[in-house]
Amino acid sequence: MKGIIASPMAQDRRDTPSTIRQRMTERWAQRRLGKIDHERRVCQIASTLFDLTHTTHRLDERDKRLLEIASILHDIGRKIDVKHHPLIGSNMVLADNWLPLSESERRGAAYLTRYHRGAVPEVGFDEILTAHENRRRMRIVLSILRAADALDGRQLQAPRLVFAMLGKKLSVTVYLEDDTPKARRFFKRRKKFRLFEELMGLKVDVEIKHAHVVHVA
Repeated sequence: MKGIIASPMAQDRRDTPSTIRQRMTERWAQRRLGKIDHERRVCQIASTLFDLTHTTHRLDERDKRLLEIASILHDIGRKIDVKHHPLIGSNMVLADNWLPLSESERRGAAYLTRYHRGAVPEVGFDEILTAHENRRRMRIVLSILRAADALDGRQLQAPRLVFAMLGKKLSVTVYLEDDTPKARRFFKRRKKFRLFEELMGLKVDVEIKHAHVVHVA
């Protein structure tokens, strides 16, 4: 059994190339969205899911870095149009050369942004990735992003999440302080886990509990 509690963590401020790129990406997204609290939480959840399932997917650190960048970018189209934000955001990523990405990484981030929500095309039918990109690996990265996005709501109070790997089952316990019917409906949605379950060969089990808060005088 492997388990982890996702809780707020101090940001790594060492000036490594990857952290510098992540900060630049966050600034770029912040200029377009304003607050990026949801995006940062999705990034943390995605990183946790990546590490927990590493023995299954066998992706490398480059894939993880792209996942973390795409986690920050995935909703940038919302300021223009909420309904069509995946397509708009993808086009924004492709068009803007300020982002610190190679051309291949840019296409990867655009692909992840475009399909983080809604139907996912079959391998080779996305019209973003080229034959030079490993499309099957990108599909696995996408499945992690979609699962992470399903575990945080932009309009909801952030829950405490507890993860545990039990054989072929990923158990997620969602502790809600704001335990409302709306929040429970949101975290019970299954569709964004389907690709993750299919590609990982895992079953995702989400249990929702009320978080009892202790107030210290």
